[in-house]
Amino acid sequence: MNLKSRILGASAGVVLAVGLAGPAFAGAPVVATGETAYDQGSMANRGSCSTIAIGTILNAAKTAGLSTTEDALTSSSKGYPRSSADATALRVGQCSLQQRLGVTGTAVNFGGINYVNKDIAKFGTKLSSTATDCNSAEGSDDSERPLAGKMSVGFTDTTKLDAYIRVQGFDTAAADVVWLTGIVSKGEAVGATIGGNVWFNPAYKAKTATGYYGSAVADDPKTLTFNEAGTAIAPGYATSVLFTIGEAIGCSDGTTPVGTSYGVPGLDLIGLGGGSGFPSLGLGSAATGVSFLI
Repeated sequence: MNLKSRILGASAGVVLAVGLAGPAFAGAPVVATGETAYDQGSMANRGSCSTIAIGTILNAAKTAGLSTTEDALTSSSKGYPRSSADATALRVGQCSLQQRLGVTGTAVNFGGINYVNKDIAKFGTKLSSTATDCNSAEGSDDSERPLAGKMSVGFTDTTKLDAYIRVQGFDTAAADVVWLTGIVSKGEAVGATIGGNVWFNPAYKAKTATGYYGSAVADDPKTLTFNEAGTAIAPGYATSVLFTIGEAIGCSDGTTPVGTSYGVPGLDLIGLGGGSGFPSLGLGSAATGVSFLI
């Protein structure tokens, strides 16, 4: 299956016509909304975390992003406050985890199950692939490898967790959502299986993005080559319809996208999130965030 048509939903038909590409997943499964991209077996979802993050996708020399040329790429992301309330609380997200995961903190009983609610102080990922591009014919290219690596979460109560995760595949119905899999290797909820999904959208740096997630952003002529208001992903970062079209062209033909942040060919900067749907482009696909299963 060609992933170039999977990033954007029908509400952004003009972008679908261009064909924004997505990372290669080396034959990973795709799933319908409400299903999982992995075999849960006897496991059940025991809680999840929601956050907003900004990430780069670049090669080691930082001379190219995700494009039609197969390349070794690294994607690093960092969590950002989603609202002024988050910023005041010095958090970049929140988790609601069942106590049976082995997490510490004061438990609250809900429906007969004890939950521990935790604020996220720091969130980050660093994933890499030895060979990936934005035009994968799923299952037909043996040289392609999925993005995989480490996720780190630090909580405001000074506890933390580390996990190894892999991008598992695209959702079949929500084309701006990808599924994750992995395992918690250290700290809170150690041993739990990682599941869940996140939305993603191309992003650009914008000084005019002074508000928080979902707020309107005026055109920044120093960033973009067209006059169009955008939508904030996080303070300092935004996206818009025409920008996403430019990224689609850049990723699909290997040229420098319109308004690119690093001046390199391909898709180089993305916004990620879970626990909500991103309001830009009329997509708004809900994403569960990072889930924990045992």
